[in-house]
Amino acid sequence: MPSLPHDHDVRMARAHLSLAGLSVGDALGERFFGRDSVVERAIAQRAEPLAPWSWTDDTAMALSIVETLARHGDIDPDFLAHRFARRHELGPHRGYGGTAREILQDIAAGKPWREVSAAVFGGEGSRGNGAAMRVAPVGAYFADDLPRAIEAARRSALPTHAHPDAQAGAIAVATAAALAWQMRAAPDGERLLATTIDHTPAGLTRRGLVQALELRAQAVPGPA
Repeated sequence: MPSLPHDHDVRMARAHLSLAGLSVGDALGERFFGRDSVVERAIAQRAEPLAPWSWTDDTAMALSIVETLARHGDIDPDFLAHRFARRHELGPHRGYGGTAREILQDIAAGKPWREVSAAVFGGEGSRGNGAAMRVAPVGAYFADDLPRAIEAARRSALPTHAHPDAQAGAIAVATAAALAWQMRAAPDGERLLATTIDHTPAGLTRRGLVQALELRAQAVPGPA
């Protein structure tokens, strides 16, 4: 077994708290997939979606991240890649995208994850949002060590998202999760977003965050 930090239990409590929030947000968001008119009406009315709320592949992969943190006290991409593939085998109905399915099936078949992750989209690697959707527990685990949170977030993206923009998304969310814990006594959304931008690598993801910061005065969700 890897050597775990002395405060591992405290870190894991934060990771589990983040996982709980992630899974509820995932299940809530899943209920808003459908016809645009239905979604817009539900948002305008602030209507609570009907049960059941089913979590998706994002929570499934976040569970693998939490397993990896629990075992290693860090992100080991080799271990994580195989946990991703195993959870896909156990629950392929969770809404995995086509590219993710291909990658995870190849890993399960014994192909090196570095090769299959880098090969998709003509060798560019995926720049999708999956790495960002699952990474919040990494930021929670390393909430008191932002440089480690950033590096662990980048490693957590690698098994499925080889493109730098996707890795930047993981870094942004992990950074925001860590900052949310640090600011829990005095929340400051504008400072949280601005600091997250400062730590996000240059590229499309960072430019999108800059645009989001400019939307802070909007009173309705539509423009955002």
